[in-house]
Amino acid sequence: MLHDVGKVAISDVILKKPGKLNEEEFNTMKHHTVFGARLFIDGHYDFDRAAIEVSMNHHERCDGNGYPGHVDVRTGLPLMGHTLQDGRPRGKSGDEIPLFGRIVAIADVYDALVSARVYKESWDEARALAVIEEGAGKLFDGELVEIFFSSLKYIHLIQQRYLDKP
Repeated sequence: MLHDVGKVAISDVILKKPGKLNEEEFNTMKHHTVFGARLFIDGHYDFDRAAIEVSMNHHERCDGNGYPGHVDVRTGLPLMGHTLQDGRPRGKSGDEIPLFGRIVAIADVYDALVSARVYKESWDEARALAVIEEGAGKLFDGELVEIFFSSLKYIHLIQQRYLDKP
């Protein structure tokens, strides 16, 4: 539930924009991962460590093209030895992405696609599931995608329990 808590530090002008973000806005939005992780940095509990892991890694991609990449949670700057030629942080890939981050990446995309947002209508489930299936091994951990599909009946039960009531 807290994977996007860092969005509290992002301007509503960007968060509620009813269209596609430009490059500068998207780069600003990417910082929500670090902002969210910082909220838990001085925690002493397993929950705090898991919240940092999820905040920092739910937009990483198994092919290494996600964000924020290998950055210091406190500064948001690239970690030494993990930069691209242009100085940007290298994205995490495969097992470099902690398990909680890989799990939440799938759940986040599924929820974003099947839910209405200010910038888009909700997608029908078949279309959303096709995106997840196509992303197996590239965007998402392939084994976790299989587990996701085998758990759909439980996901549907959870969705029904938390439907927005008018």
